[in-house]
Amino acid sequence: MISKHIVRVGLALGIVVAIASCQDFSIQQLGAPSHEAQLAEYLSDTGAKMYGAYWCPHCAIQKQAFGHAVDLVPYVECDARGVNPQVDECNAMGIAAYPTWLINGEFHLGSQTLSRLAILSGFEAGGDAVESDRDRPGGFSPAQ
Repeated sequence: MISKHIVRVGLALGIVVAIASCQDFSIQQLGAPSHEAQLAEYLSDTGAKMYGAYWCPHCAIQKQAFGHAVDLVPYVECDARGVNPQVDECNAMGIAAYPTWLINGEFHLGSQTLSRLAILSGFEAGGDAVESDRDRPGGFSPAQ
């Protein structure tokens, strides 16, 4: 007679295999960081920064795009009432609207798609896409 413990382990293993087979990823990817986490880490490692304010709806949308990796985004709070404000840095950089990204020494105003951030930062290739929508930033809020 098969013990209840063996049946439970087998059932649990079967459920995991069934779920994994329905997904579009391999077992090796289960522990891999998400694309959003990889991009956020790359932005941070290369010195990129997102300047914003806690009250800015466009900043919230930008952060939301990173999902669970939001804490990895190299974010600088520019409002003195926000958490861990760095107002002096924002003023020294001349930040006048939020969000403003600093990537590879260039400022990019407004919220950006993750694919655009990946291209601008060099995380992914695709230079023509950057040039074509350079004059079409996402939404932004003026600094108060």
